[in-house]
Amino acid sequence: MKKLISLFFLIPFFSFSQSNFEIITDDINYDSLDRNSIVPFLGTHISSNQYDNSTNSFLAYGIDLNSNLFNKLRVSSRILNIEGDFNTILSNYIDSLGVYPGMNKIEEHLNYFSLKVNYRINKNFSTRFGKGTTFIGNGYRSMLLSSNHTPYPYFTFVTEFWKVKYYNHFTTFYDIYSSEISQKKHGAFHYLDYELNNNLTIGLFEAIIWQSRDENFERGFDIHYLNPIIFYRPVEFSKYSPDNALLGVNLDYQLNKVNFYCQLLIDDLNINRYENTGDGFFQNKLAFQIGLKSEFNFKQHKFHFLSEYNQAQPYTYAHKHPMQNYTHMNQALAHPLGANFKENIFIVNHNYKKWSSNFKYTYAVYGADSIGTHYGQNIFISDFLASGEGGEFSYGNFNGQGVLTRLHTLYAEINYDIKFAKAFAAFAIRNQTNQEKSNYLILGIKTNFINPFIDF
Repeated sequence: MKKLISLFFLIPFFSFSQSNFEIITDDINYDSLDRNSIVPFLGTHISSNQYDNSTNSFLAYGIDLNSNLFNKLRVSSRILNIEGDFNTILSNYIDSLGVYPGMNKIEEHLNYFSLKVNYRINKNFSTRFGKGTTFIGNGYRSMLLSSNHTPYPYFTFVTEFWKVKYYNHFTTFYDIYSSEISQKKHGAFHYLDYELNNNLTIGLFEAIIWQSRDENFERGFDIHYLNPIIFYRPVEFSKYSPDNALLGVNLDYQLNKVNFYCQLLIDDLNINRYENTGDGFFQNKLAFQIGLKSEFNFKQHKFHFLSEYNQAQPYTYAHKHPMQNYTHMNQALAHPLGANFKENIFIVNHNYKKWSSNFKYTYAVYGADSIGTHYGQNIFISDFLASGEGGEFSYGNFNGQGVLTRLHTLYAEINYDIKFAKAFAAFAIRNQTNQEKSNYLILGIKTNFINPFIDF
C-alpha cells in the first residue's frame, strides 16, 4: 500500500505553548504574575511506520487555565483529551501497563486533568497543592522524583530563608491491580536546596512510601512522618517499620555557560553483607546520574546541548511489599526504565528566527526477566523474590544481569513558527532487542507537544 502522510489543517486560533512540568526548585515571582489567561492547546500529527506501511493519527486538544490573584495566589490547570489510533510503541505500552504514559488509566476516554495552586504566605513561607507531578533535578531524567507519570494529589509546604529552600511534600499514589481495583499508598518527601555560592547548589532528598491501612495491611499512616525535620530512615529503623525509605543528593555546578549536575540515590545499603560473603548483595540498591548541559549563541543561532548518563542497580526502587514500591499508576516515580540499567542521552536543540530543530538520541542497556525470573529490572515485583542464588539473601548480583537488552531511540524534528502554532516534520526510530523495529515519518501542527514516541 502506498505510504500516505498528510497534515491536519486546522483554524490557527491556538496560542503559544505552556510548560508541561513544574520543577520543584523553580522560583515563583508573584509580583510579576498579574494576568489571567485561557490558552487553547493543540498537538496533532499523522505518522507512517516505514517497516510495516501502517499509518497512525494522533490528536491532543484542551485548554490551559492560569489565574493570578492579589500577587499571592496563582492557580493553573490543564484539561486535555487524546484521541487517535496509536502507533505500535504506544499500543504495546498501554497493553502491558494499562495506562497511557504520563496520563491516566485507559478507559473509554483518555482524559488528563491537572490543578496546581500556589499561595505565598509571606517572604519566607508558601504552599502548593493540587493534582500534578513534581520534578527534582537539573537533567533530562531524574533519579529522585520525575514527571513522566500520571498526576497525583499533593500538598507542599515551602520554607525559604538565607540561601536555603526547604520543601515538605506529601502525596497520595495509586497502583492498578485490575480494571476494577486500584490500591492506595502515600508518600512523604523532604527536599532541602542550599546554595553554597553563586556556582554550586546542593540538594538533600529523602522520601518514604507507606501503604494505606486495609484488611490485608494493618499499618497505615505514621504520625512521625508529619515532623518536618525528621530523617525518615532512622525513624523507620528504630520503629522496625516495613515502609520504604530512600535518601538522595542532587548537585548542580555552574561554570560560565556550562552546567554540571549529578544525583545519587540510596534505596538500601547493607555494608555488613560484604563480610565473608562477597559482593553483589541484592539489598545494596543505588542509582546515580552524571550530566552536563550548555547553551551558546552564534549571531542569530541559539544552541542548547545536553549529555547525560544514568544508572540504577538491580532491585533499586523495589520493596519487599510490592505495594510500597516507588511507583504510581503502574509507572516508575523516578526513571521510567525502572532499575538494572545503564543509559546515555544526547540532546541538541537549535533555534534560528522562526525555525527550530531538535535532536535526541538515547541508548540504554538493561537486564530483562525471562519467564519465572526476577533479575531486578521490574520494580513492581518484591525484591525478596530475587532470582540470584539465595533468594531473599541473594548475592552476586550485577548491573545488566538477566536477558541482556539494548534499546536505541532517536527523535529528530524541524519546525517552523506560523502565527499561532508550529508546523513540524519529524523522524523517529525505536530499536529494541527481540522486538520489532519502529521507524516513523511524521507531519503535524502543534502549540505544545505531547510526544507519543517514548524513549524508554
